[in-house]
Amino acid sequence: MLNPQRTDRPMAGKGAQAGRRTRQRGELLMVRTVAVVAVLLLLLGIPLWMKHERDKRAAPQAAKPIAAQPAARAVVAPSSAAAPEVAVPAAAATPGIGHGLTFAVVADDARLPAEVARLGCAGEPRATDRPLKDDHPCNHQQGDTSCRVVLPVLCIQPGTAAKPAGGAEATYAGWTGGMLAPTQPVMGAILTSAALASARCEKELGSGWRMADVQDGENSGSLTGMRTTNTTLGQGTRYWVQTKDQPANCWNSAGS
Repeated sequence: MLNPQRTDRPMAGKGAQAGRRTRQRGELLMVRTVAVVAVLLLLLGIPLWMKHERDKRAAPQAAKPIAAQPAARAVVAPSSAAAPEVAVPAAAATPGIGHGLTFAVVADDARLPAEVARLGCAGEPRATDRPLKDDHPCNHQQGDTSCRVVLPVLCIQPGTAAKPAGGAEATYAGWTGGMLAPTQPVMGAILTSAALASARCEKELGSGWRMADVQDGENSGSLTGMRTTNTTLGQGTRYWVQTKDQPANCWNSAGS
């Protein structure tokens, strides 16, 4: 008779080995499946993360207010006559815009040397927006020219120059002892402070220049000083000047 134990044992050993191989293949397949799923999740997650970061960066930009569109550019007033009013930027065209004080070159200055200039209320053209009265066009209390108008700023470089020889004392009324010169024309509404106007003088004319004040002429109603050789103070236009002790400047006068 055959011994059954001898035939069953080899069969049992082969089955165990096959089972182990099957489990190993299953475990390997599971590992591969997990790895594939992980790679797919990573590939899907990267674009989502990048989109999230872009949205985070874009959010503060979207929260910022949209800048106002620039208004129409102002047109410089011609120098041949009284300066007309010009279009005002939308931001400046408010009830708060006022008037500023202006001087012009005095027409009867034939007695003055060519290197001397005198400017005052009565210079031509006369202020017509808000004169104090017919025989006194300047308005030292409220300003006489709309700040919507484009005019040069009258600048001064203070000094101690002596009055030129000859001429009556009245010829040199308002003698400043300094140099007088204009800037490029600017809308009065842009001059929001005396410091800003003086900074414009210094930028265009050099160190030591500032906006001229009526007190530079000892409150005589005029400003007389030496001309510069590289700028022109001519008739036909008025110039922004300041008065420190009155609300008659574009930055502190009452709105119209």
